[in-house]
Amino acid sequence: MRPLWRCSTCGQTFVSPNMPHSCAVRSLDDHFAGRPELLAIYERLRDAVGPATENITKSRITFQTRMRFAGIDRPRRDHLLANFVLTRPVDSPRLARVEYLAPYYHVHRIRLNSEQDVDDELVGWLQEAREVGDQRHVTDPDWPKVRHA
Repeated sequence: MRPLWRCSTCGQTFVSPNMPHSCAVRSLDDHFAGRPELLAIYERLRDAVGPATENITKSRITFQTRMRFAGIDRPRRDHLLANFVLTRPVDSPRLARVEYLAPYYHVHRIRLNSEQDVDDELVGWLQEAREVGDQRHVTDPDWPKVRHA
């Protein structure tokens, strides 16, 4: 696999050179100032993701191994909107939206209202998303490549 490209301005890494991104790097405290209950949900999500690079920018936080595979948007007033990337769509009433990105990525969005929302089902999806982050779908010929129906 090719080495990751590193932005000379912000230091974030990407699988391809010059990918669009925000160089507005922030701290975790910037995102969660005065919102300890949302920080607790985030920390539980981060623990469920496992070891990964955290990219914290003005509008979102992403988790990355090779590619970004999960994360959250800027915290809302009383909840987090998390996302994870799979090579297949998941049909679940828990998901707020599933968006197809060619050639075979499905971005799943889920609302997290409490720490209990980071449950075994979500952890399973995050483990699968981590393999997408590792680019297993590119390197493993047996990995199922699901395309948009």
